Amino acid sequence: MNLREMELFGTLMRVGTTTETARLLGISQPGVSAQLKRLEANLGISLFHRTGNRLEPTREANEIFALSAPIFSTHAQIRARLPTLRSQASRPVAISATPALVEGFLGPILIRAGYQNWKKRLILRVNSPEEDLRKGTADIGLQMAFPPKAEFQAHTIGQSTLVAVLRTDHPLAREDDLFCDTIAAHPMVCYNADWSPMGATIRAAFEAQGLVYDPACVVPFCANVCDMVRACGGVGIVDAMTAREYAMQGLVSRRIVDMPPVAILAFHRRNEPLSAPVQDFLSQLIGAA
Repeated sequence: MNLREMELFGTLMRVGTTTETARLLGISQPGVSAQLKRLEANLGISLFHRTGNRLEPTREANEIFALSAPIFSTHAQIRARLPTLRSQASRPVAISATPALVEGFLGPILIRAGYQNWKKRLILRVNSPEEDLRKGTADIGLQMAFPPKAEFQAHTIGQSTLVAVLRTDHPLAREDDLFCDTIAAHPMVCYNADWSPMGATIRAAFEAQGLVYDPACVVPFCANVCDMVRACGGVGIVDAMTAREYAMQGLVSRRIVDMPPVAILAFHRRNEPLSAPVQDFLSQLIGAA
């Protein structure tokens, strides 16, 4: 008996008439009778005796039905679970990203993924992507300079150069290109290297040249770097996307010749299957690379 025949047989056993079975399965009553006749011929046994308008199961039918109980129970569980699964599949994709990626990277990808004029819904968190994924409040994290971690599966989806941001009256603003040793001679506004992956990347670039990474002002986000440089001076190091956002706000940016670019990564919980909408969005992110 294949699964379709099992469904027919199980429905006949439960309701006892070909008419009601036809209604429940969405087929004609003669179709039910014909399928039952073929099934009995294939099995080589009679499954039902007709008594008036009802079908009375034979001993063999009762035994088959008892053996099939786990199958029918599983089928009922699947049917009961489907509304919840449909609801979960229709939930908006939840993304957690650092501010710089929201402001300078995410927009074009959303357009390619079909979010133009908000034809799809989206949940966007601008917080700590790692923390949001661990708590289950985000499906995908977006971050720069993300260090490898066993609990996450990461995909490189782009890269960004790091640049120096300065006020227009800073002495280094007259230079076209800067170097780490030049920047190290001035007060810096940058990230806490023990907390921020970006700060750790910048510190590694300084230490590779025997330079000390010791910011005069430590901040958590790229925008904070620019705000503090604009307020009090010094040299900040941020990604080029953030620098472009602040180009018309009294700051200039300069290329750092010996500072390597940082990777932009999308990541999610390892070994946890993604819903179809989340997988589709991840494919758009990977395709953007």
